[in-house]
Parts: sequence; C-alpha cells; structure tokens
Amino acid sequence: MHDSIRKLVIAVAALGLAVSLKGCANDPPELPFASELQEALDRVLQVDEGDHEIGISAAVQVSGYRTWLGVSGNSHAGVPITPDMLFDAGSIAKTFEAALMLKLSERGLLDLDDEVSRWLPPLRNVAGNITIRQLLNHSSGVFNVFEHPDFPWARADVDYARRWDLEDVFEAFVLDPYGPPGTVQHYSSTNYLLITAIAERAGGATVPVQVQSQFLDPLGLAHTVMSMGEPEPPGDAVAHPWFDADLDGDLEDMSGMSYIWIASLTHPVLRTTAEDLARWIQALYVDRSILTPRSTEQMLAYPEVSVPDPEGTRCGLGVIDFSEVLGVPAIGHGGSMLGYSAAALYLPEHEAVLVWLVNTGESPPDLAGEIMGTTWSMLSEVLQSHEAEVIEKSPRRKLSSGHWSAQDCWPPQGVNGTKLESGFVLPLLTSARRGSRW
Repeated sequence: MHDSIRKLVIAVAALGLAVSLKGCANDPPELPFASELQEALDRVLQVDEGDHEIGISAAVQVSGYRTWLGVSGNSHAGVPITPDMLFDAGSIAKTFEAALMLKLSERGLLDLDDEVSRWLPPLRNVAGNITIRQLLNHSSGVFNVFEHPDFPWARADVDYARRWDLEDVFEAFVLDPYGPPGTVQHYSSTNYLLITAIAERAGGATVPVQVQSQFLDPLGLAHTVMSMGEPEPPGDAVAHPWFDADLDGDLEDMSGMSYIWIASLTHPVLRTTAEDLARWIQALYVDRSILTPRSTEQMLAYPEVSVPDPEGTRCGLGVIDFSEVLGVPAIGHGGSMLGYSAAALYLPEHEAVLVWLVNTGESPPDLAGEIMGTTWSMLSEVLQSHEAEVIEKSPRRKLSSGHWSAQDCWPPQGVNGTKLESGFVLPLLTSARRGSRW
C-alpha cells in the first residue's frame, strides 16, 4: 500500500492525457488504444506477480468515449478477475461520507461549522471546538490512529471480529493533537471515525443505510456495498484478498475475514467494482449531479493553515488535491486494506476518471509497489508511443470554478517539474501512513 497505487495512478492519469475527447454522444466510440492498455495490464503481472494469485481491475472513463474496463490476473487459483468482482476500496469510502455530510447540511440537519461538542461526548485528545468542516478536511489536528505504534493493523495478533467502542479507540490509540484546530492540516482517518458517529446522530440511521438511499440506489450502483464490517451479500463475486497475516513472508488468502474491527476503528467498509467507482467519481466531480453547486464548492475548497500537510497534498471535504504531486490537475482519493489497494482520480483538464483496484495490500510491503511500478512503466511505454496524437488531439479543459490552471506537461511532471520516471515513488496515493491516506 505504501508506494503502489501512486505509481499506477500516475500511469492511468497519463492515460487520460492520451485520450481524444471527440465522440458520438449516442454511440460513444471505444478508447483509441484500449487493446494496448489491456496488453500492458497483462504484462504487469507477467513481470511482478510471481507465485502470487494477484489480479487488477481498472476503469477509465473519458467524456465522449465508452468506459474502458480492463482486468488481468486471478482472484485465486483457477479463478480469473472479472469486471463484476468486488474489491475493498479502503479510504475511498471517505468520498461517500463527506458527500453524505454535505447532503445532511443541505437538508438542514447539521451545519458544517457545528462544533464536535454539539454532537459527541468529550473524547480523549479531541478539542470540543473542532468543527465538522475541520474533521472533513483534516485540519482538526486530531491524531491519526494509524500512526500509533500499537494500532492493530499489519500484525499477527489482530482480533478481526472485535467491535471497538468509540471511547476505547480514543483511550488506546489517539495521542496528543498535531496542533490547535484550524492551524495544521494532517491527514487522519480518526477524523472520519468521528464523522461516522456524527452522521449517524444527525441522519438517524447508520452511514451505510444513508449512503444506500442517498447515493447507491439513485445512481444504480448495484455492485457497490457499504457496511460496518459485515460479510458481503451472498452471491456477490468478491476478489479474494491476499495478505501476509502471520508475517511469515507468504501471502494468505484472507477470504472470510471479518472487517468489523477496522470499520469500528476508522470508518465503514466500501466494497465496489472499478466500473461502479468510476461512475461515482464521474457523478461527483464531472457531472456534479450529487450535490448542489454550493456544496460542491465547499467540497473543493482547501483550508488556509499555518502548517500544511507533511505529504504535500491539500485536502478538501473528502477529496485530496494531488496536482502538486502528479504535476497535472488531479483530485480524488485512494484506499487500502489488508489484502486490497485502490485509487480513484479525476483529471479535470481532460474530463478523465481513472480507477484501479488490486487484491493485495500492505504485506509484504513491496509487492503492491512492485506491481504498480511496473504498471507505470508499461502504460507509459504505450502512451509515449501515442505522444504526437496526445498533443494534437487532447484539449486542455478547465473547471470554471478556477481551482485548476492549465498545464501542458507531457510526460507528466512531478513536484518542482521533476520528470516522473517509472520508479517514481508516490506514497500519497497509497496510504503512506499505514492505511491512512487511502
């Protein structure tokens, strides 16, 4: 999870730059070099899969073209990955929770500037004057539980079936704040543990129930399931998660593992397909059909703080601005879980939505990174062969809100204009802080 997704996201982000946006609205054409992209995905696993049963599911959605869905590799022995298989999307669930909070605000059930003390009892190392907005954009200063040395994550002694009480989480894993509320931005999954509790109180139902009625049903996202860690519904095809649970250096098939522990420690569990996730990102950032214009503006606003996030990104309400890291305007989120890694981005200048899911994450620490690094190399090779076509046919589109500035940068440039080579490390897109970022 550490560096894996970031490399893939760069590769897929570059893909968006290579796509012509012309097409018939009634019968959109296929992406111009879809077959080459599929061949690249296949080559990734030929290089890096080794003896592991690893698979990839990807989606690229660009205005004017049919959504490209690519899969490669296996769920488990003898069972290939298919586009309808569910993956755990980790912290991408935060995009749904933030949208839900904005919906609750639109309905007058809460105010984003409400203080935490209005909704929750006193909790250890949580200032009562922190606002909901500061929780959503990670400017609360609240310590990230993933950074606690005893946090039950990539360890052999995790009780996956334990449901943690809110107070117990803060007593055990929440250390001193990073700073006073509103002065420091530091990505912290603990913020969304508090958001989950507030959303339940304000909405009168669990977050999964509200997300189902507000988003999944209206959008027809039939292959997306949010839960508090319960098993997936019978009949859903789920990519088997692979993770070194006993820390012996070998991956184990973790199918059937309870997710109750992590849902009660951070936020609800999101299982989805690449296609459904691409449709969600399209609706949220491109079509802007989920929220009112005012709510969307608030979602994409980034706080002015004295101490910026140490990883170099900016966080809005459930959204991360990766532009400085990727060298091109890019917003979205990533996620990881024991056995899964995920990424979802929108490139506004090219109206491209990019999603990638893999059925391993966290351990051994280099496996996902190796897969993503090779994916970047393979896809970059394909894209560079179409460089002239990219420059000639890809229009530079910008959001009218002014959050983005035009950048003609191919190949993509890194921070301070550094060229992004195949080995470029992208920890921000891979939960560099042990499950946190994604």
